[in-house]
Amino acid sequence: MMHLETPVSPAPGFRFVYNPDLNVVSDLIIRTWEHPCWNYDPGLLGLHIMRPTGDPTLTVGQIDEKGNLASYVAFMPFDVEYFGKSYRAVFCSFMTVATEHHGKGLNGPQQVALLQRSIERDYDLYIVICEDGAVSNISLERIFTKRDRKLQLVKNLGYIGARNDLLHPILPTNPSANTRPLVRSDLNGVTLLTAEIGSGCDLRKIISPLDVEFLFIDRPHTRSFVYESAGKIRAFANLLLLEVLDKETSLNLYFENVHFGDLTVSEQIEFIGDSLTHLLETGFRMAILPDIGYTNIEPFRKLRFRALPRRLNLYMSELKAGIVLDGIRDVDRIYMDIY
Repeated sequence: MMHLETPVSPAPGFRFVYNPDLNVVSDLIIRTWEHPCWNYDPGLLGLHIMRPTGDPTLTVGQIDEKGNLASYVAFMPFDVEYFGKSYRAVFCSFMTVATEHHGKGLNGPQQVALLQRSIERDYDLYIVICEDGAVSNISLERIFTKRDRKLQLVKNLGYIGARNDLLHPILPTNPSANTRPLVRSDLNGVTLLTAEIGSGCDLRKIISPLDVEFLFIDRPHTRSFVYESAGKIRAFANLLLLEVLDKETSLNLYFENVHFGDLTVSEQIEFIGDSLTHLLETGFRMAILPDIGYTNIEPFRKLRFRALPRRLNLYMSELKAGIVLDGIRDVDRIYMDIY
């Protein structure tokens, strides 16, 4: 097990606060992260952190002497399959240190505090994604090395996307009768499909039936569609509507969860085109899909999606020594939250 026996202390001059208010966290992120970036308002943060199967007590910040939130990180629990075997994992994200406190060593203590909690609560794996080239890649590797555990890079990944002005001319004027917005009565059929999504991937999250309603309907930023024929729901697509903070505010569509089920390739193209046509009224600037191998991307390529320049690094580490019998190794196809 990772060496964390000594109780962890916050950075000098700061104190820990667990499960800080998401309004305060949002303010910290928005004023700290380099723009353009997505607007992680409390509703969007809650979509990731406040799932029914989530654990907000695996979030922590550090408060300065004036009582201001100076840093933050969230560990989000997931059941995952890694090369066909089941594990309990924590996914680390939203690492933030206020600009005025850079260089004061805040990231290490908050990471170690949550690693301690994760081990105490019997989690097996730690998963994190860092932007390629960011300082966080080095700082996290050092944190794990100091605790006699390796944080291993297992995949470099990216996105594909298409601009509205290139999509609009090739989208159908009206969606087909097969594609429609998801409604509450669809939940049973969609829950069955979520059990299949990402099947066969080297690493995949498992969506609990307890989370389906929370993730796919009645949430801020969420729009979901189903493809139905002969009275059967055969596919679904779940998107986030993400405000981009820049000199001029714009909107991105983000394909978060896509499952084509038994659709033919022509039906897949129809379904994605229909979904985008439904969303033209939002005035979105760009539609984006993580290119991580869990779903067929050819329908998106037919709709002029192309590789985007942003690259990310996916890291993993064991929280229990030897829990992965063959050791942590590279992955190819994955199904995980990517943001």
